[in-house]
Amino acid sequence: MIVETATLGSRAVGEALDLPELDGDRSLRMLLRTLVEQGLVAYEAHRSRSALLHILTPADLVEGASTGRYGREPRELPAPPAFDTAYIRAVEAFNDELFFAFLDDVRITDLDDIVTIEPRSRLRLVRLVALTG
Repeated sequence: MIVETATLGSRAVGEALDLPELDGDRSLRMLLRTLVEQGLVAYEAHRSRSALLHILTPADLVEGASTGRYGREPRELPAPPAFDTAYIRAVEAFNDELFFAFLDDVRITDLDDIVTIEPRSRLRLVRLVALTG
C-alpha cells in the first residue's frame, strides 16, 4: 500500500510511503496506529538530526553567497508526544473531520469499517485547513 498526505489548497504533497506490510483486510483505526507509530519515529529522527552540528560544504558557501544565508541555526524541537496521546489526537482529528481518508479514491467515513488493501492500493490522507476572511 502507498500512503500519501496532502493539505487541501496546497500544491505540496507529502512524501509517499510504501508500506507493503499493511496489505490485507483491516480497518482505518488499525492503519492509523501504524501510521502514528511511524510518524513518531520519523519525527524523533528529524529532531535528532536538527540538533547536530552542520559543517558547511563548498556548495553551501556558493548557495549562501547567492541567497545571503549561510547554514542554519540549530533549533530545539519539542519532544514528541507519547504514542497513546498522538494516537488519540489522530482519532479525534478524523472524527472531527480535520482530515479525510481515501482508499483508492473511495472515502472512508468510519474508522472501524474493514477495507481490503491490495499491494498497489493508495491511501490518501487529506488535511483540511480553516479558511479565514
